[in-house]
Amino acid sequence: MTKRFGGFLVATEPVIAVPRTFFTDVLPQLTDLAEVQATLAVFRLAADAGGIETPVSREALVRDRTLRSALRVVGSPREPDRRIAEGLDLAVGRATLLAFTATGERARRVWYYVNTPANQALIAAMGRGAVAPPAIVWQGDAAPAVAPEQPNVFRLYEQNIGLLTPLIADHLVDALESYPGAWIEEAIAEAVAYNRRSWRYVQRILEKWATEGRGSNGGGERGDETHRRRDREHQHLDPDRYRDGRHLRQRGNG
Repeated sequence: MTKRFGGFLVATEPVIAVPRTFFTDVLPQLTDLAEVQATLAVFRLAADAGGIETPVSREALVRDRTLRSALRVVGSPREPDRRIAEGLDLAVGRATLLAFTATGERARRVWYYVNTPANQALIAAMGRGAVAPPAIVWQGDAAPAVAPEQPNVFRLYEQNIGLLTPLIADHLVDALESYPGAWIEEAIAEAVAYNRRSWRYVQRILEKWATEGRGSNGGGERGDETHRRRDREHQHLDPDRYRDGRHLRQRGNG
């Protein structure tokens, strides 16, 4: 049952600064609820921690009760960790957020900044070792090694297909909005296996899987059982997750 909202207490509630361009330039492009919620969560947690130039860890986002509640699928027993990760990947791919890894004495952790010129320059400087990472990123007495981070499908594309141009990045963001991330990873693997290293071939595989299913000859020539297992992993996905209903049509015709 929907709980009616009682109104904003503008005189007493803390205010979170969100740049106007988020509403005018970014929000009209967003079709995925997970991306909207994850992006706003970074704004909120950064504000709580000190401001828009404060990084937010992936762990903090995955643990955040408000974000988890927002992205939990009603009636599904599955935890929303995958949806949070997909929303963050979309936001980084769209360049609303910046991601970097900090590898320290104990672990490698992923952090997110709101994308501002100052934060872009800061990540570059930390990566060169010219500036020490903020204290919140440190895990011990030694400064962690910092490196920019890309969504997994972006890394896979660069490692296996070719140069990640701005146009290809746009195509990958569109694909992340339209298909499960695991599909894109498998489609890239199919393209590599058959030495057809181009985005066009990867896209044809995804489109064929979406319209014909992922069984025998369903766009790739690999084993049926792997695809069936992957599909079962996504059986609780949000019905609004995939634009134009392509994924729903595939599952309905499976």
